[in-house]
Amino acid sequence: MTTTTADLEELFNRLADGLASESDERTLAELLRGSAEARRAYREFMALHSALHWDYVAAAMTELPHHPSSPARSPRSRWFTAFGSGVMLAGMVAVALFLLRPIPPAVPEQSASQPKSDFPKADLVAALLVDGVGAEFAPGRAPDGVRFGPGEYELVKGIVHLRFAQGADMVLVAPARIEVTDAQRTRLVQGQVRVIAPPNAKGFTVATRAANYVDLGTEFGLRVDPVSGSSDLYVFDGQVDVTDPQSGAVRSVMGGKSARSVDGRPGDAPPLKEGDFPTPGSIGLKRWEQYEQRMREDRTLLAFFPFRRQADESVLANAIEVGGMGDGRITGARWTTGRWPGKDGLLFDRDTDFAQVTIPGEHQELTIAAWVKVERIDFVLNAVLNSDGYETGGIHFQLNRQGFPRGGVIVEGNFKDPFVGKPVPLGSWVHVASVISARTRSQQIYVNGKLARERSWQGDVLLRPGSCRVGNWLADPKDQFPTRALRGQMDELAVWSRALPKEEVGRLVEAGRPGLLWGEAVSEPRK
Repeated sequence: MTTTTADLEELFNRLADGLASESDERTLAELLRGSAEARRAYREFMALHSALHWDYVAAAMTELPHHPSSPARSPRSRWFTAFGSGVMLAGMVAVALFLLRPIPPAVPEQSASQPKSDFPKADLVAALLVDGVGAEFAPGRAPDGVRFGPGEYELVKGIVHLRFAQGADMVLVAPARIEVTDAQRTRLVQGQVRVIAPPNAKGFTVATRAANYVDLGTEFGLRVDPVSGSSDLYVFDGQVDVTDPQSGAVRSVMGGKSARSVDGRPGDAPPLKEGDFPTPGSIGLKRWEQYEQRMREDRTLLAFFPFRRQADESVLANAIEVGGMGDGRITGARWTTGRWPGKDGLLFDRDTDFAQVTIPGEHQELTIAAWVKVERIDFVLNAVLNSDGYETGGIHFQLNRQGFPRGGVIVEGNFKDPFVGKPVPLGSWVHVASVISARTRSQQIYVNGKLARERSWQGDVLLRPGSCRVGNWLADPKDQFPTRALRGQMDELAVWSRALPKEEVGRLVEAGRPGLLWGEAVSEPRK
């Protein structure tokens, strides 16, 4: 039976996802033994799989195992949502990986007697669009979904992050125009880019009218003036070789230095301004800043604590002025970096660290959501936000020893409280949300938008959170687990006077996620 491109693609994905059967492995082993094209496609698939995990495994291995018995676990397939004006980052990463491959080394041509290969060419896609904010491309100069093949592209609005097949990252800032040649060469016609190239992408080249810039495993920014054609280089780390396209003369620019090129002539680049060349991580921060503005328009929002350091560092400022909740007060917890450079967060790492907030009044429904990074779990219960004491109508939102979220409203009588999802992983930024409804007598807790716990009860109760501690608990002296101090960081806290539906919780996760690779890193449960 002839194996088609689709068959091979499906087989690779089952293998990478850990779903391949013994029959699949035997089939793959036979294909690898009998077809150089299949071996090349397999090698490139696995190289790109590693590159998107930031491992930067060499993309051109000389030999392949004939029977891969221990495939690496792949990233989960994810759909990307629209950014800004509606550029959709759609498609499953696992499928795109097979298409995103470097141009292979030259191989002998097939003889006329050899059958025509059904396997795909390796230069169909040079890069993937992995993240962006406010992105809009010119008509006829846009990627095919998330895929960039050889061709011309024009970004008219926003910022995008491209991952090239050999592992190089490029952040493109509008307005900008590029011409992609292959996985290791791109021409910058106008605009500005930041390039971060790992060792296996050494030689990644950005060409301009004025000069060719060859990366030697480094990080640099490059700007091209659309009128004069002059290009300005800023090397943040490592070394970039600048080649005159006419004479071939080469000069090296080292980390911390800059250089201007005008038709091959060297010059002095203007001083670098803060924010000129955004990093991949700064895309997430810009997306979050847009989300923050939309959040403030929600009339059901009682409080939104964006975790911005104030002149008085003991103040946890509430950005909502009319929600009925005032500012919080920080005790012990210290300010640190949040999800991105330039974003603040709070560090809780002692038994006495907490922030005090008050959720006044009685409520039929509440939603509490936060971004947390749990470093370790020291106690049987570990608080995200708990009402002081243990009064009926109070609320608890915490993690147990295994990292599963738990809590809800304190009620009289029995309740059902089963686990239905995964625990909170350690060492990664995670979005947690507790949705409580006295109307339906139920609670749902979400971890990164996925349902992790459900709770239901029988009796009537109104939600009366009152005085609460963030990252800790003012214990009931009679409680058997009085110490419930969080060990980790928190970067955002919001409280609504309604029960958010699952879809809206998912949008909160998408708006606040640190980046694409974050989504893959936290998808696995803690062992």
